[in-house]
Amino acid sequence: MLKQLFIFICLTNSVPLFAQQSPEETPLQKAKRVASETIQEIENTPKAPSILDARDAAEQRLDAVPFAIYQHQQNYLLPYTYAKNPNADGQVDLNQNNIDNQEAKFQISIKIPIYSLGDTNTGWYFGFTAKSFWQVYNSEVSKPFRETNYEPELMYRWQADYSFLQYRFNAVELSFNHQSNGQSGLNSRSWNRVILTALFSDVDSAYYVRTWYRLPEDAKESVQDPSGDDNPDILDYIGRIELGYAWQFTPEHKLLAKLRNNLKSSNNRGSLELNYTYNFSDRYDVLLQYFNGYGDSLIDYNRHQQRVGLGIQLRFL
Repeated sequence: MLKQLFIFICLTNSVPLFAQQSPEETPLQKAKRVASETIQEIENTPKAPSILDARDAAEQRLDAVPFAIYQHQQNYLLPYTYAKNPNADGQVDLNQNNIDNQEAKFQISIKIPIYSLGDTNTGWYFGFTAKSFWQVYNSEVSKPFRETNYEPELMYRWQADYSFLQYRFNAVELSFNHQSNGQSGLNSRSWNRVILTALFSDVDSAYYVRTWYRLPEDAKESVQDPSGDDNPDILDYIGRIELGYAWQFTPEHKLLAKLRNNLKSSNNRGSLELNYTYNFSDRYDVLLQYFNGYGDSLIDYNRHQQRVGLGIQLRFL
């Protein structure tokens, strides 16, 4: 009798007399659960090594410094460049008879954090880039600056850091970008864009895809009209998309290529820029730069140009 009572108590404690079945999962709930599990699995996947790891880590450390300024694009000084088809339109004292094919070119590019989220590089940033072309060897016209382009932009960056095999999806960036040459009248060049960039990498390479939407402007009522679009056909020359590739083929030697294209089957235009760097210290690289195409500067946006230059840059990768 005691044995039968013991079995009965065990059964009643382990199995409810009226078991309640959980409601069936709806298709929407199942989709949400699968998506959540997939995201969790991606986030828990070990990160593939990236050529950008050291740069990203340095920027995260700088976030804690109130007065920090980051590199944005390349910062370089090319004391000597040779341009095949220089444009004299950007400076009143220059003409096709006295313009020099040899000039200096330099670029300064910085960004500062406005608001960052947590301990990642996700957040809002302000960037500014200035690129100048200096007729420093032209004593005939007092060595003028032929052209300077100014490029402020407001950016939101999402640091993704998702890995697949040996590749890393690093980040997506959305920015509002203004670019102009700061001139007036017939020499004025400017445009506004919304730019979308996706960045990828592996252990010795980085890749990006960048495209943009040009914000429309009213047409000029006359050539001398100070308002209106200075360069309505700029997309046909500078292009609608840019592809970038950086390759570290030895610890000291790197190659950075930028390809722009207007995506037109007829009148196809764009440009190619190649940057070869040799790292000779923790801070500086020797830079050899080659450009072929349209958009070497804003005053040259619709003028085909070839340029080669040699100089030094702040270490970029």
